[in-house]
Amino acid sequence: MKSDEHIWEVGKARMVVSNGEVVSVSDPLIKSCPIHYAIIGKEMSRESIKQAMELKIKAYGLCTPNRIIESEGIALGYGASETLATVLDKRLIDCSVIVCDGAGTIVTDRPEIVQGVGMMMSGLIKTSPIPAVIKRLEDKGVIVSKDAVIDQVAGVKKAFELGYDKVGVTISGDSARSIIDIRRTEEDYGRETLKIIVHSTGVSRDLIPYIQMADIVTACASRTIRETIGRKDDTKIYGRKIPVYALSPFGKRIMDIQKDKISKVKDKLLEIPDNPPYPLI
Repeated sequence: MKSDEHIWEVGKARMVVSNGEVVSVSDPLIKSCPIHYAIIGKEMSRESIKQAMELKIKAYGLCTPNRIIESEGIALGYGASETLATVLDKRLIDCSVIVCDGAGTIVTDRPEIVQGVGMMMSGLIKTSPIPAVIKRLEDKGVIVSKDAVIDQVAGVKKAFELGYDKVGVTISGDSARSIIDIRRTEEDYGRETLKIIVHSTGVSRDLIPYIQMADIVTACASRTIRETIGRKDDTKIYGRKIPVYALSPFGKRIMDIQKDKISKVKDKLLEIPDNPPYPLI
């Protein structure tokens, strides 16, 4: 990678940001996403994806030294960062292992950082170090991976080494096989994780056995997940436009708590159109 290059996947379009500018966007496979529409007011295209990221760069500093890393706000009711922030605040987990542009995998026990980092995140594939962002995170006590590498298994291991017992971790759908290594790490340390699958659009059917090992799964625009996990009798469904599935007793407990939280802050949520993502892939 270049010294400043951040690679994202949005609507299955590959987008590259460098030096605070969007330098390339490929054609998306998803034509309509209610979250994208809520942000930019347009259907998905190369141009609208570019515009949405430019808005995030301007307003939230994504991929720049000015990146916002703390927030008390809430955007999506059942978003992964919102859920993790809620249960961190209630001490149902001890810390979170998440991903941040300019810093890679990070470990934090502060809910305002989980939400500040995660609130405007899309599917970050690779990133490079932004020293100013890393310093600001470390000044807040956040553990940052070496060279801004994205490695959730290593992040969970580091969290356990630091003494955390219950660790929330986000896992990209395409990386679902890493759940095997996370479970092995749980066994080695005798501790527990809350595993949340995110960015699942387009996952192949051979990943479903691994995705089913998660506690919580975000459906995104995945036809495969909706037709398999979403139809299981023991799956509990939260949300309508972009369903979130709770699979384990721990996941269901967490999502019930988030549902209760949402009922109290509905007026603060991003207004999402009723149309589901299209097409499902």
